[in-house]
Amino acid sequence: MARIPAERATQPEINNRPHAVTRRTLRVAVIYHIWPHYRMAVAEALDRSARIQYSFYASGEPYQGIVHGDMTQVRRFIRAPFRQRGKMLWQPEAVKAASAGYDAIIYLGDPNFASTWTGAALARLRGVPVLFWAHGWRRAEAGAKRRMRNLFFGLAQRILVYNERAKRLGAEAGYPDERITVIYNSLDVARADDIVSRIEAGTLKDVRPQSLFAEPARPLLICTARLTNLCRFDLLLEAAERLKAAGRPVNVLLVGDGPERASLEADAVRRGLSVHFYGACYDEAVIGQLIYHADLTVSPGKIGLTAMHSLMYGTPAITHDDLNEQMPEVEAIEPGRTGLLFRHDDAGSLTDAIAGWLDSSPDRAAVREAARRVIHSKWNPETQALLIEQAVLEVTGG
Repeated sequence: MARIPAERATQPEINNRPHAVTRRTLRVAVIYHIWPHYRMAVAEALDRSARIQYSFYASGEPYQGIVHGDMTQVRRFIRAPFRQRGKMLWQPEAVKAASAGYDAIIYLGDPNFASTWTGAALARLRGVPVLFWAHGWRRAEAGAKRRMRNLFFGLAQRILVYNERAKRLGAEAGYPDERITVIYNSLDVARADDIVSRIEAGTLKDVRPQSLFAEPARPLLICTARLTNLCRFDLLLEAAERLKAAGRPVNVLLVGDGPERASLEADAVRRGLSVHFYGACYDEAVIGQLIYHADLTVSPGKIGLTAMHSLMYGTPAITHDDLNEQMPEVEAIEPGRTGLLFRHDDAGSLTDAIAGWLDSSPDRAAVREAARRVIHSKWNPETQALLIEQAVLEVTGG
């Protein structure tokens, strides 16, 4: 079951034509304030390029509860500390990179980073191509906000965005369509493939999330995310209470920690629900089994990379339908095949979506295969790295 059929060939069209061996290797800087641990797989995929020598800039320190990636896993890492005042951030190495002889620079495209404005402008003055790696456009904008975003993005020859909607919105906002490249997003799919194979071969130490509950036969709803108010787990608890009142109780497993944990724990007790707060976990072999054995991932707020995490282990995902309030990765969910969408901020609609999916009793093996095929088609580090490389070669003429 871990095997993905040959239809994997539905990947986006990528220019993989061999380059002449006489062409020199390009030197490209990739500048983030921190390199999150969950982005290491794409960093390693970029680092394997035979055509481009990437140097990764980042602070090397955790930030706002996000663990920094292990940069010993790439060949070139430049420690780049930053200072922050309010939302504004200054990173001196991001400016120095503009004069460091790179053939191109990829900046995290955040307009709150003053050093990116300065570094990108200086690089352009020196004739160094600039790319921004960014969410891009998440909703239609007008007036000063639209003009400011286009001014900032105008510093780059190419914007690397995560989904097709961002490209469409950017074009509608007046940004040149040909300067926007969709690169999708990814987690460590190779690691997930290995874990799935070992689960199905019975060679991995067994972790069954159902054993955490007094009534293990109930449907299991899971979410792996930091417990913040943006995740709207209060809606999940309300939906679980409604399901219980309708005579179909569920188990809820929340994997993660955060500022909302205490209030959510109290709310779960008040409602008399079967909820297990697992806490933070960074052991992918454990997290993978928890997701794999769950019936549904339910992320009532913005789903983001939780969609990737769920689908790559073959578990369908439910989240809300307001794309203006969503993250790009929601596009990976195919309603009715690999999950469902419910009306934003509507606990009744969420309840109906959960009940509807469980009632439909879809073939679990077929759903798992469909979910994993989506990830292997384009939401993976290799595809992301190839699309980034293609964009770099286009802007450099390499």
